[in-house]
Amino acid sequence: MDLTEISDRLEIEKLVTDYANAVDDRNFEKFNELFTSDAFIDYTAVGGISGNLPEIITYLHKALEPFPNYQHLISNIAIDLEPNSNEAMGKVMCFNPMVNKQGQTFFLGLWYLDNYQKINGAWKIKSRIEKRSWAHNVPNDIYTGSS
Repeated sequence: MDLTEISDRLEIEKLVTDYANAVDDRNFEKFNELFTSDAFIDYTAVGGISGNLPEIITYLHKALEPFPNYQHLISNIAIDLEPNSNEAMGKVMCFNPMVNKQGQTFFLGLWYLDNYQKINGAWKIKSRIEKRSWAHNVPNDIYTGSS
């Protein structure tokens, strides 16, 4: 890898980490810095919505309110950079333990399938699609497509 590729990979890894931290901090307005203005986000694999950035930010404020505690632990960040391009694709593993207001802890395993775009020297998420891998101990009143 040359220095440009190393730098691009580290910047994208920081981007996906910043996303996880923004969700866990409930700082959904930070998404405006992390996503392109025309981003498409799809959370339907775990019972959410798909939509544009403003729709998703509004949705997350309401959808995550019933959960006093949760974490998004990310790993296995696979990045495919397009040579001589400002485009890249990624696949990011996420382990997501959550606790509802009744104190029930449940777990979601998912992948983020991403497209990234470098704009004015900064990498942004252009699209993010959740893909469910597994779910455990999910409350009956929450749709996650669990098995």
